[in-house]
Amino acid sequence: MKFLKDNSDFGINPLDKKYKILSGKNFFVLWSSLGIGLLVISAGSFISSSNLAEAIIAIVVGSVVGSVLLALAGKIGSDHSIPSIVSMRPAFGLHGSYFLTILNIFQLIGWSTFEITILSKAANIFSNGYIDFYIWSIVFGTVIILFCILGPLKIIKQWLTKFAVWVVYGSTIIMLINIILGANNLDTANIINSGSSDFSFFNSLDLVIAMPLSWLPLVADYNRFAKKSKNAFFGTFIGFSITNCLFYVIGLLLGISDIFAILLAIQTFFYGFMLLVLIVDEVDNVFANIFSSAMSFKNIYNKINYKYLVVFFTIVGVVLSNLIPIYQYENFLLIIGALFAPLFAIVLTDYYIIRKGRISVEKFYEKNNKFKISSFFSFFVGSITYFILSPISSLHVEDFALNIGSTIPSIAISIVVFLVIELLIKKVKLKNKE
Repeated sequence: MKFLKDNSDFGINPLDKKYKILSGKNFFVLWSSLGIGLLVISAGSFISSSNLAEAIIAIVVGSVVGSVLLALAGKIGSDHSIPSIVSMRPAFGLHGSYFLTILNIFQLIGWSTFEITILSKAANIFSNGYIDFYIWSIVFGTVIILFCILGPLKIIKQWLTKFAVWVVYGSTIIMLINIILGANNLDTANIINSGSSDFSFFNSLDLVIAMPLSWLPLVADYNRFAKKSKNAFFGTFIGFSITNCLFYVIGLLLGISDIFAILLAIQTFFYGFMLLVLIVDEVDNVFANIFSSAMSFKNIYNKINYKYLVVFFTIVGVVLSNLIPIYQYENFLLIIGALFAPLFAIVLTDYYIIRKGRISVEKFYEKNNKFKISSFFSFFVGSITYFILSPISSLHVEDFALNIGSTIPSIAISIVVFLVIELLIKKVKLKNKE
């Protein structure tokens, strides 16, 4: 097995021990930062506020459940020093992971486009329109490329841990206090009762869980650098849970779904400084999406240097941000949930239940299956279940779906179908041996 010994090209091979240097604190900082975002505020506005206590419970439960899944997926990477897309190989097969690579790259390009659009629009508003949107998109594209070339270790240890995330935490608390107290002429009572959606508790739960689910295909790309898996697990879980809760609550109370209206509200009511701080932190999210796009592509062709890939994917994101408007953001989140909830239910079941976490690193590479039909069939059944029960479905199952949501049923049915098929396969193999 060839280990990565030269960080001139972060690839998909297992890391040498000298690169496993990140502590639990580093992961707390990283995933706190990645849990922060203007898009989370937008998503929070879709949670029904007719019952504030119920909405808060949905946010807390969804954040905890989603963050546990996120940390468990990251632990596979930190256990074996491998990136996310490689962690899917034992469950879906080597050739099967190529399909998942394409799926993941598409969603990462989508996220990058969203984020660059928001960054550029926010900077345009902050500069009072003196610098055009497309110029800002090029500026941020350049910054993102620089971040990616520096690599995750320097960004996490030098930029996030020492500066960025703590400033953002402080400004987030100030913004939340302002909303709750109704400062700056905001009518908090009206805001709290102005939810833009009639989502039920379980539909709201789906929307909250969808955010950490969207990071599942990326988490091991960074958690593979952990000194200790246990510390990385808790740092990831605690960090993402806290900021996901905070920003969904801000979105719930603010009650504004349009992302550009949110930018204007922050600029007008919460001081321009708050907008600047969020712009600073939003860059980290795009960096993570672009860097992981490169890592995912290298699953198919590992020989190309990741630096060329990050330049390519950044240019794609910048171009698309100037061509594609942001609409129906909540549907994008629900589609991600429909795909990655059952997918990682199978990955985690295969690793933690079937293999009990005992798997050699070679199983991710040379000794890997080519394609696992059982996994893809279970994935298909789980995704269809999610789509049928979700609010974006055209089928008439609203009353039933309102009571159970989409995420929990899709995860449950994926796991059950996968375990049943694997059990039957095992029995057939034993019978043939006899």
